[in-house]
Amino acid sequence: MLNRKLSAHLARSIRTERDLLFFLRKFRNKGLLESSDEEEEIIAEEFEISPKKTINERLLLQLVKTDENKIKKTIEKTKIELHKSKVRNYDFKSILSEERKINWLWCYIIKNINKEIGYILYKETDTGVVTDIEITKPLKIEGFYLQEKRQSTTEEKRKQIENCLIHSNFLEHEEKLLSNHLKNEWRKNARRTEMIKWLDGCHSNQLMWAYDYIKKRYEIRYTWTPSSNEDMKSVIVAVYDLIPENKKKKFFENFRHAWNVKKSKERKKKNVVLLENAVLHKVEKLAEQTEKTPEDVIKKLINTMDWDEILDILESE
Repeated sequence: MLNRKLSAHLARSIRTERDLLFFLRKFRNKGLLESSDEEEEIIAEEFEISPKKTINERLLLQLVKTDENKIKKTIEKTKIELHKSKVRNYDFKSILSEERKINWLWCYIIKNINKEIGYILYKETDTGVVTDIEITKPLKIEGFYLQEKRQSTTEEKRKQIENCLIHSNFLEHEEKLLSNHLKNEWRKNARRTEMIKWLDGCHSNQLMWAYDYIKKRYEIRYTWTPSSNEDMKSVIVAVYDLIPENKKKKFFENFRHAWNVKKSKERKKKNVVLLENAVLHKVEKLAEQTEKTPEDVIKKLINTMDWDEILDILESE
């Protein structure tokens, strides 16, 4: 019987049914395991109920007697191959290729954990025609890997996403399905640049207003606390990317309109000149007698009087 150290090493390497099936296949190909497809299916079913017991009593006991060092080397090599297989299936190079995409994906996974999402299956008919069928399944994923750090950098999010997907219990074909789903969802955002353009070059007060506005959206709960102005822009874009595609246009129109209203109010405040009641009464009296507005009266007086005369009057007081 293999020693406990090797048993523990194997248990750490096999965390999911997907891992187990990969190891079983590799062990059999290496001639270390004598089992049929049917037996491996039974082992996989037992693994779901009792992982540790299955590894110790079903997997290790069925390994052909051989040098333990060889088995250990096979385990290490298989771990590397398994990791590469998952990286290839999820296509990390594509789905984690840029900062905005990483930020969106980090938030998207948190938002949709255990929720129904759509997968596209491609099937070939008897006549050779390929058709696509959409199925919905809950996103069962190891979300605890996605945690906000003191400074949630893009690189930190990328590592968390990789760990989250690598350690989630998806079968091999499901990894590819999920990757395709994420790519399809991202394509909807990739062409949306209006929020980024709006944020480019905006001053700090404008940025703070935008962040306060976006915080009213429920999607903000799936993002992170910004640590700088640039990070605040990333949060705003991430929230916008999370908004359903059919609601984005309306949201951005309302967002831009709200900012224009705010600017208009601020301009009006800056243009207001406060006058004492007695002075205002005289201006209104002049306006009434000349059938002009108070604004026109003041403008006429300023524009028609000699500038030096105005200065003399003001300086004499």
